[in-house]
Amino acid sequence: MAEPLPTEKMANSPEKPFANLDGRQASVSNSDVGVTTVVDLVDADEALAFLTSHPNATEIAIQGNAILDDPKQLKKLIRKIDFTIAPLLAAVYFLQFLDKTTLSYTAVMGIRKDTHLVGQDYSDLSMLFYIGFLAAEFPTQYLAQHISRLGLYLGTNIMLWGLILGCHAACTSFAGLAICRTLLGVFESCVAPILVLIIAMWYKKEEQGRRVSWFYVCNSLTQIFGGLLAYGVSFAKTDFASWRIFFVAIGAMTMVIGLLVCIFLPDSPVKAKRFSDVEKVAALLRTKDNQSGTQNAHLKKAQVLETFKDPRVYLVCLCTLLSSIPNGGLSNFSSILLTTFGYSSREALLMSAPGGAVGVICVLGVGYLSDKWRDRSSVMLICILPTILGAGLMIGLDPNGVPKNRAGLLAASFLTGTFGAAFMLLLAWNASNIAGHSKKVTINALTLVSFATGNILGTQTFQAKEAPGYISGKISIIATLGALCFVVLVLRWWNDMLNKKNKVALEGMSEGEKEEMREKMAFADQTDRKNPFFVYTH
Repeated sequence: MAEPLPTEKMANSPEKPFANLDGRQASVSNSDVGVTTVVDLVDADEALAFLTSHPNATEIAIQGNAILDDPKQLKKLIRKIDFTIAPLLAAVYFLQFLDKTTLSYTAVMGIRKDTHLVGQDYSDLSMLFYIGFLAAEFPTQYLAQHISRLGLYLGTNIMLWGLILGCHAACTSFAGLAICRTLLGVFESCVAPILVLIIAMWYKKEEQGRRVSWFYVCNSLTQIFGGLLAYGVSFAKTDFASWRIFFVAIGAMTMVIGLLVCIFLPDSPVKAKRFSDVEKVAALLRTKDNQSGTQNAHLKKAQVLETFKDPRVYLVCLCTLLSSIPNGGLSNFSSILLTTFGYSSREALLMSAPGGAVGVICVLGVGYLSDKWRDRSSVMLICILPTILGAGLMIGLDPNGVPKNRAGLLAASFLTGTFGAAFMLLLAWNASNIAGHSKKVTINALTLVSFATGNILGTQTFQAKEAPGYISGKISIIATLGALCFVVLVLRWWNDMLNKKNKVALEGMSEGEKEEMREKMAFADQTDRKNPFFVYTH
């Protein structure tokens, strides 16, 4: 009989069933690889402390592995994770996108007249949301890491921004709206990075693209819901302006969802109250091959510094910036553009629904394909190209704001809804390609800083003086997305290069040594660049 590998010996030890995952144990040393493991549980992922310190470690190890070995039980566990996580994440993202785009709907409901907005005031209000977002991004992410209660922290922020959204209804001037928009950006800034962290904790890499699409698709669903709701509210016959009713209704709904998130969204697999200890173990062991862990509440300066030294980080940020410039323009001017094509204000609100449907199909399809093919970059290119075509058609069919073909322009506006899936894939890329909790927090913050910066620039590409043609805004869409295609290909090449480098680095180790070290690195809270077993998704 063949001699069992070191990991098999430790895994079969009844006294210490998780010893093979403990980086504090004696480990293989190989100077050519340069692998480091943890020396203290404080430095490790919280999952390691849970697994190695549990009083009933032997029992839960046996039962947890039994779940993983039984396809029916495993499917049941994944379904439980999905129903616990996905609906809340979807609701949060639905409201985040709806809340920040309420200004676009109310722009054709009378808010500009009632609050005396002139010239660039509307574009400036759109920009101020992202100014607040940008200023708060780093502080809010590091605060969330320190508190390590992601569900509670996220839910509290949601309730606060719901309150701020309701306050929009009381505004009578640019100044009041400016304060509200800035604060709205501050409280919404925590959402996407926290959602990415949660997806990375609970799901395998090959499952993450589809799960990210489940909440990101809500961007498109809000176009359907928001447009139809705004259309219905526009018929309200009261002394209270319809746009004010819209803000109050959406704000109240947001606060309710925030409360539900505080109560029901688990902070991590280790802290999930609805899951038994056995289910927690199964969930953790199921994703250990990601080599990215769950959480660590301690900010590690070395990981933060590594983030700023990693060239891929800047490529991801550049991709985010380039994809966000069109978003900043289209998300705030989509309804206005439809009126320039010859549709009435109410028709413009109604036309948001089919555009949202196009986005739904694109996002879900892209999420599915990126997991099935295990290829983010190729799928990203597929969803960018139709938007470039749509922007070109809007220029050709609407020269100088004189529409030549209203139906063609409507179809072109629907095509511009496909590019949103590119940012969704960038979020999935971060979830799959970054390890080390402090590094994940830092790159997620940098990504969202780039997102906010791009959106700020995007709101200014649509100049009031160029109405109704808005030629600069349409040209910027083609230019930025064309550049994005090139950068995506560079990032794909870089990830492939790092995978080859890791394979070469491991060539000096035996299979037994590789397996032992791979297990120890799973919950060591090491960065992807410090872990030669980490596999990058291209």
